[in-house]
Amino acid sequence: LTPKGATIKREIERFVVDEELKRGYLHTDTPIMAKSDLYKISGHWEHYKENMFLLNMEGETFALRPMTCPHQFVIYKSQPRSYRDLPIRYAEIATLFRNEKSGELMGLTRIRQFTLADAHLICRPEQLEEEFAKVIDLIKYITTTLKIEGLWYRFSKWDPKNKEKYIDNPKAWNDTQTAMKKILDKLKLKYIEADNEAAFYGPKLDIQYKNVFGKEDTLITVQIDFALPERFDLTYVDENNEQKRPMIIHRSSVGCLERTMAYVLEKTQGNLPLWLSPIQVKVVTVTDRNIPFAEKVLEQLKEQNFRAELDTSAETIGKKVRDAQMEKANYILTIGDKEVEKKCLAVRTRAGDVKFDVKLADFLKQLEEERKGRK
Repeated sequence: LTPKGATIKREIERFVVDEELKRGYLHTDTPIMAKSDLYKISGHWEHYKENMFLLNMEGETFALRPMTCPHQFVIYKSQPRSYRDLPIRYAEIATLFRNEKSGELMGLTRIRQFTLADAHLICRPEQLEEEFAKVIDLIKYITTTLKIEGLWYRFSKWDPKNKEKYIDNPKAWNDTQTAMKKILDKLKLKYIEADNEAAFYGPKLDIQYKNVFGKEDTLITVQIDFALPERFDLTYVDENNEQKRPMIIHRSSVGCLERTMAYVLEKTQGNLPLWLSPIQVKVVTVTDRNIPFAEKVLEQLKEQNFRAELDTSAETIGKKVRDAQMEKANYILTIGDKEVEKKCLAVRTRAGDVKFDVKLADFLKQLEEERKGRK
């Protein structure tokens, strides 16, 4: 990503991480590569190997991670767990690698290296319904804030005939799908059902949308996992001091950051809200003698952590303003002799509305309210 693209991605990431921390998630930082042994335990080696990037080093096979679940389960297993510890919500803004076919690659919408707002909730069976509901609430909050519209739900189930794709445990599949359907119905979610779309270890709720190319795609998934607690021997001690298996919810809160960026940029045509905008304020000068005051304005904007730039080029003021408009700056501050004399600002909005004699303190207050509100 270019610096501007990286700014948008960073702001979405910060928003997601802050919101997840508020809601009790513990953020991890796990390796992007592991020995094949780890993925053999998880089942990815058997069911997902063709989609993984493999490396041979000193006679051992490693893989770039396609998801973070095995890594976070290692953290869970690092110490004994009590029923009092659960639920544990591990989250990570994770760089993942999937060997997509070249014909399936599409801009930022589908790429081989991407960033996922990933998480795994490890809970007692009786906590499953409440935790699932909280996940849906988080997703709704984040997608509403980003103004992502036109989403619909798909209940993705297994195909018992597809032995290669899915773990062969019919009872576990039927029990888990029944439980998931009950949760979805209780939450009053309107969904369609789709066979042969589940993860290899359990059913999914896929949150679908039309991507920038007008095709149906998955933005976010929430999965109930019956298999990996057994495969990784995940346990907790219950109130009777007995070893029990937890339940696991795999989920994302905003999906793949690059895919979400593509949606937001397409929808807004680059006219981003202030909190996401790479250039929030552009300061332009009429003449060179206005530069000292403009530099002081820029300094105060940056002290308040606003993304501001100063144009002191020899171009005409009309050209500078047009350039700032092309860059999609949210506000353009024109500094001429009048503004220097009055120690005020001429503020132009992206829509072209202009207000004169604006005090810098008042403008900074307005910016802070707009940024905080994520309008």
